[in-house]
Amino acid sequence: MKIIKKMYRFSLFYFVIGLATGLFHHEVEYWTNFTGTSILKYVHPHAIILGGLMFFILPLFVKVFSVHKTKYFKWFFIVYNSGLIGSLFFMGFRGIVQLYELPISSFLDHMVGGLAGISHVILTVGLFFLYKALQSSNKEIG
Repeated sequence: MKIIKKMYRFSLFYFVIGLATGLFHHEVEYWTNFTGTSILKYVHPHAIILGGLMFFILPLFVKVFSVHKTKYFKWFFIVYNSGLIGSLFFMGFRGIVQLYELPISSFLDHMVGGLAGISHVILTVGLFFLYKALQSSNKEIG
């Protein structure tokens, strides 16, 4: 099925992003002798769990429940990926600023934090669409 192949590609993409950000975080901390805390360490598990693992397991729901045939699944796919990519980007930006101790304005600092938060909300809305897709694909639930 075409959709399953697409999900596995997304899964691989997010796994690679997760591993790369984990390696980047570890190496930059080591080479810069960074001793503080950085939000960059959370990008790694966000990408692997919310991206890689989600799209690795999701084909099971496609096979068993045909969840991809519901009207909500397309919305899930678009909204969830938008929220996850936004979250990873803004968390990564904030983490790099922290690791390299870059001076940024208070406005930019608050803007990045706000956009990361909004991206997390978008991601949550995407999960809502997934639950609605599961509910509408399975007559026993809905």
